[in-house]
Amino acid sequence: MDPMDTNDSVPPLRNTVDDSTNNDVHTHVKTHINVNKVPKGVNKVPEGEIKGENNTLGTQNNTQPTPMKTESTPTTITNPVNTSKPTSSINTNVPTASVPTASVTTAQPSDSIVSSSMSSQKHSQQQQQQQPPAAAAPSSSSSKPSATPAPVSTDNNTTAAAATATTTTTNTHTKATTKDAKDVKENSNNSDDDDVLVPPINITSDEVNFLVYRYLQESGFVHSSFTFAYESLLTKSSTVNAPLPPGALITFLQKGLQYLAIEEHLTPEGGEKLCDGDFGLLSPNTCEALMGGGQAGVGVGGVDNYPTETEVAEAQQAAARQAPPPLPPAVDDDSTAVSLGSYVTLSRHTSEVFMCSWNPVRTNLIATGSGDATARIWTMGGPTAAHGFTGSVTLKHGDYLGDKNKDVTTLEWSPDGARLATGSYDGVARVWDAEGNIVYTLQLHKGPIFSLKWNKSGTYLLSGSYDKTTIAWDMKTGTVHQQFTFHGAPALDVDWNGDDVFASCSTDKTVVVCKVKGGAGSPPSPWDSQPVVKFEGHDDEVNAVKWSPDGALLASCSDDGTAKIWSYDASAVTSAPAPAGSQPAKPLQDLTLHTKEIYTIKWSPTGPGSPNPSKPLLLATASFDNTVRLWSAATGACIHTLRRHTQPVYSISFSPSASHLASGSLAGKLYVWSVDAGEVVCSYTGKGDIFEVAWNREETRVAACFSSNAITVVDFKGK
Repeated sequence: MDPMDTNDSVPPLRNTVDDSTNNDVHTHVKTHINVNKVPKGVNKVPEGEIKGENNTLGTQNNTQPTPMKTESTPTTITNPVNTSKPTSSINTNVPTASVPTASVTTAQPSDSIVSSSMSSQKHSQQQQQQQPPAAAAPSSSSSKPSATPAPVSTDNNTTAAAATATTTTTNTHTKATTKDAKDVKENSNNSDDDDVLVPPINITSDEVNFLVYRYLQESGFVHSSFTFAYESLLTKSSTVNAPLPPGALITFLQKGLQYLAIEEHLTPEGGEKLCDGDFGLLSPNTCEALMGGGQAGVGVGGVDNYPTETEVAEAQQAAARQAPPPLPPAVDDDSTAVSLGSYVTLSRHTSEVFMCSWNPVRTNLIATGSGDATARIWTMGGPTAAHGFTGSVTLKHGDYLGDKNKDVTTLEWSPDGARLATGSYDGVARVWDAEGNIVYTLQLHKGPIFSLKWNKSGTYLLSGSYDKTTIAWDMKTGTVHQQFTFHGAPALDVDWNGDDVFASCSTDKTVVVCKVKGGAGSPPSPWDSQPVVKFEGHDDEVNAVKWSPDGALLASCSDDGTAKIWSYDASAVTSAPAPAGSQPAKPLQDLTLHTKEIYTIKWSPTGPGSPNPSKPLLLATASFDNTVRLWSAATGACIHTLRRHTQPVYSISFSPSASHLASGSLAGKLYVWSVDAGEVVCSYTGKGDIFEVAWNREETRVAACFSSNAITVVDFKGK
């Protein structure tokens, strides 16, 4: 351990109720990739039951996880592979039966669980051999395939359905390989060739899990990938350190489909049947004639009637004319890349780093939260990367490093920079001082905490949780001030408007505005039992809510691919509740140009109530369609579409002057954009995926959190 790591023991707890956890709980955490949301992402949690005890997640024990109950509906996954059949002749000396089938050996650790994790936002579906497939449940967004968790045996020597299917496949393939190898040997004895040896191909359950995990991550199912990684114990496997190109699982499936397609269309004579029929992963293939009609390769009376070479050439030319234009060449980031020595990497975490936050007052401090069940407060050595960092303090959330139920899902500094609030998977919020000493342990939630926010004066801390509730905590006493139960599904994000009004959003597709009741002795208010305003209009779960600097506008974004700007009248809290049956409020602006889910939004620090009141107010949106858009709050017009990213964008952050915008995406791309020009002025490519980006107060540094367990701090000199 580095001697600079000055806090290696758990500090004494004060105002602690019960810090126990329950390994029975396996849910999708919407952590702060903002997985605030590894996550939120990690991915969002589907409807299910969490068993708790004494208002906690339960007590620590050796009970195995109990799968959650979820509703499911069928889904269709279209494989993007080009299924056009090759037209070249196939060597007729190689009969179909002699093509070797690789043996597959699955090494299954006794404590490993191969599982399919689901979020209502994003999921994957698997076909399993010699066993019925697990039920599949798509989210309401058609762009996100999903799968419900299959029941998992709790015996240590048993894995989930996916592993069982793999084992079954192993036996079948081993037998086939033995026969095929024998056939190859016999064929080789009749020729002058040397004996053909078929090497075994080993596939472990960890490798299969890693492929699925990476597929979920790359497809934007961050919460699902987070939960899957922990339920399958990937975090304890050395497999996660293996280099893996993007799209590896799809590549393997495509190659397997191509092999099966070729095998399916071989004729007994070694030729090839040509057809235009689709060859899918789950759908049966029905051959259709390449030219004309009828069954390909069969003429009247069963006589072969394959297309001529001329017909084949004409068909290929026609297909080429209908093909989409080629993609533009990849953008060269060399001209904007930060120079060596202009960044420093902080790498003491042992799992993904989900979020980071610069101290608003002591600007040499940056806090980070990780899946290793710790947060850290880093002290930078000076104003530039060349000064490095002088040390870090570890804020331990579990009994040991990497405690599965204690990974940090969200964090935020208080406005005065004196305290740091952290939320974790076990449903417990913790408050620390800037030196890393625990101040409060806040326990009431019955599920993972997705979001934490301080009010303007720092008197209340607001938390949103999977248990569908939001809680305002009194920061003078470390106790519950008020719990709100206005959502019908997990609360994904919260945001304050001043000191006593806040907004929250949920997977129930709604946004509610609530008012915190007064202190002791205050008269009852109608807002104690109902929201001040309820905004409805999204068609899918709402991922984030943000108030404009002056509190007059509220923005929300959703998996339905839209962002909305709502008008809020502050006098509503002094008015009587709207009568029953009133028409719901409509959005002031409906921003609909994104083609996929919008993961997060940020207001520019401009306009009324901001440090830059003379600049127009803008809203930035980051989407899984790989773009960031800048919108005019006044007109709803899209001012810039920032298209440099090639993977889903998870985090965006305006610089304090609003002159620049930082964005981070999968594939480790960090870009800093000129807001006025809409062009990249600085770029950095790191290892792994970026979950969050953040500016320091002086606008001289940008920090990015990576799935590779590291944080990179990049110097920015203004361009």
